[in-house]
Amino acid sequence: MQRILAILAIFALMTGACGNHPAGPSALAAWEKMGPSSEPSVEPSEEPFEDPSAEDPSGEDPSEDGRTEENRWFKTRGVLVGWYDIGYSSHLTVDYPKLVREHHLNTISTGGVDKNNPDWKKFVAEIEEAGCKLEVQQHAMSFLLPRDLFDEHPEYFRMDKQGNRVNDVNGCPSSEGALEEIAKNAKVLAAENNPTNHRYYFWMDDGGDVCYCDKCKGLSPADQALMFENRIIVALKEIDPDATLAHLAYNNTTNAPTKVKPAEDIFLEFAPIHRNYSHPLSETWAEGNGGWTHAKYLKALQENLKVFPSETALVLEYWIDDSLFSGWKRDKLVAVPWNKELFLDDLKTYAKYGIRHITSFCVYVGPDYVKKFGYPTFMEEYADGLWEFEKQ
Repeated sequence: MQRILAILAIFALMTGACGNHPAGPSALAAWEKMGPSSEPSVEPSEEPFEDPSAEDPSGEDPSEDGRTEENRWFKTRGVLVGWYDIGYSSHLTVDYPKLVREHHLNTISTGGVDKNNPDWKKFVAEIEEAGCKLEVQQHAMSFLLPRDLFDEHPEYFRMDKQGNRVNDVNGCPSSEGALEEIAKNAKVLAAENNPTNHRYYFWMDDGGDVCYCDKCKGLSPADQALMFENRIIVALKEIDPDATLAHLAYNNTTNAPTKVKPAEDIFLEFAPIHRNYSHPLSETWAEGNGGWTHAKYLKALQENLKVFPSETALVLEYWIDDSLFSGWKRDKLVAVPWNKELFLDDLKTYAKYGIRHITSFCVYVGPDYVKKFGYPTFMEEYADGLWEFEKQ
């Protein structure tokens, strides 16, 4: 029980940021503390912040086109943010309830929240009243398989290429004991997270290597991740029969699994972090980081969709993620290089592959960002673009 409480205490202070990048610091090292002790650096004020996109006094919704929710191509229209960035008590906050009510954002992912915080309770009440779903996404393997078990059970942990058991990241998916420990702790974290859409996200450790023991060495990182996930979904079903679980295709797990098949209700989450954000995905020759061309990413997406159903597949993008563009340095914020035309072109590309669920990291776009660059109206263009999209 003490170990489980320790896991939850650590999780309450951290959220995973799926953002390891060769040109900057590790996102794992850059995990931000977002509990009650973490406050925006701008001072709250009683003066109302002037939102340049304030509601039209005519009361008409300029984006309204008469189509119902059922007619929308993108069923998930989400953002992944930190509680720090929501900054609910600050006059410089991004108006998330308005993004939900007037711009049809329908999913918010966050984490590291003190659920007894009055601001959080107020935020949840307003968001849920507006019809928005709440969920938690995070790199979780180091929580699910506590590192302090290593001395007693080294076989739970991965073997490196030199044949040594190490407790740095992830674990050994061929270890039945490891899988039992992970399943047990997954239920604890799932109950704590309590997503309102029954979608769970327990990602592999960010940028972490995998196991090379005799049983695992022939399995790709994606195969190994799926072995963990296949056990986790069984455990989740014990507490939430409607649970679904993400398989994150990102970094070393981007390419599709080839030897392990997903259990029912495992859905694909595709995160092309190393792509080039100066060019749309349709420009397949464009190259991002680490040799990742858009052609390579689209091939990986296509191969993953042979393994996972397109109907439930979710794309996790970075179009409006200032943590990526600022190199995960909150004290050196840069303006988000928002490109509406690129974004809309990407939506066409994803729709061509049958993708109907989209969310984007939107970390570091909070009170500090608003103070430095003004209100991020690109978030409204992002939400409107998802809502108004029609597949040709």
